[in-house]
Amino acid sequence: MTELRTNDVSEGATSTPSAPSAGVESAASPPPNPAVLGLLAFSVGGTVLGISLLGYVSAAAQGGSVMPIVYAATGLGVLITTIWAAALGQTFVAAVFGAFTGFWLSYAAFVLGLAHNWYVIPQAQVAHSVAQFLIAWAIVIFMLDVVSVYVPSSFTMILSSALVAVVLLIIANLNGSTVLPKVAGGFILLFSAIGFYDFLATGIESVGGRPLSLGPPLRTLLARK
Repeated sequence: MTELRTNDVSEGATSTPSAPSAGVESAASPPPNPAVLGLLAFSVGGTVLGISLLGYVSAAAQGGSVMPIVYAATGLGVLITTIWAAALGQTFVAAVFGAFTGFWLSYAAFVLGLAHNWYVIPQAQVAHSVAQFLIAWAIVIFMLDVVSVYVPSSFTMILSSALVAVVLLIIANLNGSTVLPKVAGGFILLFSAIGFYDFLATGIESVGGRPLSLGPPLRTLLARK
């Protein structure tokens, strides 16, 4: 089973049998899995942000080159995923994608606001304002990461990579490093790659294909030792 589920995550997700053909009942359809959409939307935002941080475009160009994908594709995609998961009673799925809806949309608002001086933040306080924003979200991601030890380990890897990237960006903003943002970009591309793999795993299963492994929950691995 490759869907992002714990006992309460799968609650409300039911299979709908296909219409019988020639008097033989066909196999039941796979249950709905909102994470299929969410993983794809999440990963494309991470990809464009990671490429940007590696220096493909300048920091000054991020507002115009990165933000359209971040708010119009990733933000909207994870918002739809959150609503869909909540409607199915998939508590943790809704919590994860709901939190990242807040992250991606507030990130877009923050970057665009800084670029256009919407918030009238004094230039001397910009670095600390960015660090403050990132610290708040690092705490959120850490909380999600802790709970994720109960779901397949590939999802824990996504959250852990995201947490490392955010921490590196916090340090970079406070000490002015030009190297750490590139390292953070590498971790962002790492969690995006894992996210695309998880999309393939859940997407293939959603159309009745043979599921790919997402790894056992970290809690299970630790319990074996």
